[in-house]
Amino acid sequence: MSFGKRLRVARQSAGQTQAELGAAADVSNTYIAHLEKGRRAPNPELVERLEESLGLEPGTLGAPEEWSPNGRKRQLKATLLANFEQAVLLRESGSTVDLVPQLNAIIEDARLQGQRDLVWLACRMRVESEMDAGAIDAASQHAVELLEMARRTNDSTLTAVAETKCASLERLKGNEAAARSHGAAAVIASMRDGVSREHRADALCAAIAAGGAQVAEWATMLRTIYPTLDVGSMKGRTAWVLANVAFADEDIDEGLRWQDEASRHLTPAGQFRSWVKWPAVAAQVRVNVGVLDGVADLLEEARVRVALSASDEEMAGLAASEARYLVAIKDRESARRVLLEALESLEVGVASRGHLRLELSEVAAADGDLAEASAAALSAAKFFTEAGSLREAQRAFEQWTALQPTV
Repeated sequence: MSFGKRLRVARQSAGQTQAELGAAADVSNTYIAHLEKGRRAPNPELVERLEESLGLEPGTLGAPEEWSPNGRKRQLKATLLANFEQAVLLRESGSTVDLVPQLNAIIEDARLQGQRDLVWLACRMRVESEMDAGAIDAASQHAVELLEMARRTNDSTLTAVAETKCASLERLKGNEAAARSHGAAAVIASMRDGVSREHRADALCAAIAAGGAQVAEWATMLRTIYPTLDVGSMKGRTAWVLANVAFADEDIDEGLRWQDEASRHLTPAGQFRSWVKWPAVAAQVRVNVGVLDGVADLLEEARVRVALSASDEEMAGLAASEARYLVAIKDRESARRVLLEALESLEVGVASRGHLRLELSEVAAADGDLAEASAAALSAAKFFTEAGSLREAQRAFEQWTALQPTV
C-alpha cells in the first residue's frame, strides 16, 4: 500500500476530514488531497506531524523511500535487482528449483517498470536455465523470442548471443541445418565492431558444435582468439571445445593438451557450473575416444565437485560418465548398478532420464539382456521426445530398432 493510501485510510479511521487533518498538521486541505493521491511527497517532519495528529505510532505511515512516487519506483527497482541477483546466485550454485518461475516474474516486473536491459538479461538466463533442466522445447521457444528482441535493438552483441543460443538449441533438437544456419549467423554478428572477444569465442564454439563445412576454418579462428581471451571461464570453455575438435580429428595428444588447458582455466570463482561439469564431461570424452588414462582421477574429482553443487542434474551426468567408464573396463555389473541407483534416487528432467535410460540400454545389450536393453532404449526415446531433443530421440530409437529380432 502506498503512502497516500495509508494516509487516507488512517485519516478516515480517525474520523477526520482533509481540512481537519491539514489544520492539525499545519498544511492546507488541498495539500492533504495531493498527498493522498500521490501527487506530492512529504518531508520527514510533516510525516511526524501527520502521525501525531492521527494518533499513530512513529513509522506507521511507512519508510521515507515509500513517501514519494519516485521513492517507490526506486524501491521497486532495488527489489527487482535483488531478486535478479538471487536468481543468478541460484543458477550458479546449480539449483534449478523454481528458478524459471522466478525469472518469469522478474521479466514481467521488469517490463512493467520499463527496465529493458533487465528484461533481456532475465530472458537470456531463462533460456539457459531451461537448457540446464533439459526443457528443450521451452528453451527453444524463448530463444526465438530472445533473437527477436535482439534484432529489434539492432545490437550486434545481443544478436550474436541470441543466435548462439538458437544454434545450441537447434543442435540439441536434431535440426542440423537450422543449427548450422544459426551458428554461421552468430559468427557473422560476432565479427562486427563492438562485439567482445568473449562473445566472439562463444559464437565460434556454438558454430563448431553445430558442425558443417566451415568447422576447420572456425576452429582456426578460435585458436587465434584463444591467447587474447581474459583468464576465466570463457577461456576454459574455448579450450574445452578445441579439445573436442582435436579428438574428432583423432589427434589424441592435442586433445589431451587442450583438456589440460581447460582444466587450468575453469575455476569455481569463474563459473561454478562449468567447473563442476568439467571433470565428468572430460572423462566421458576420453572414454569415447578410447583413452582411459587419467579417467579414474577425473571421475574422482567430479564426485567432489558434484557433491559441492548438490545438483541432481549434475549427479545424473556423473552417473552416465561413470557407467561409460565401467563398461570400458569390463565392469558392466557396477555400471548397471550406478545407472539404476541414479534413476531411482535422482529428481531430474526428462532429458537426463533419457540419457540414463540410453546408457542402461547399452549396458544391458552388452550383457546380452536384450529385453531390458530394448525396453530401456524405447523409454529413452520417449523421454527425449518429451524433452524436444529429437536428435537424441532418433539415436535411442535406432538403438531400439537394432535390438529387435530379425525375421
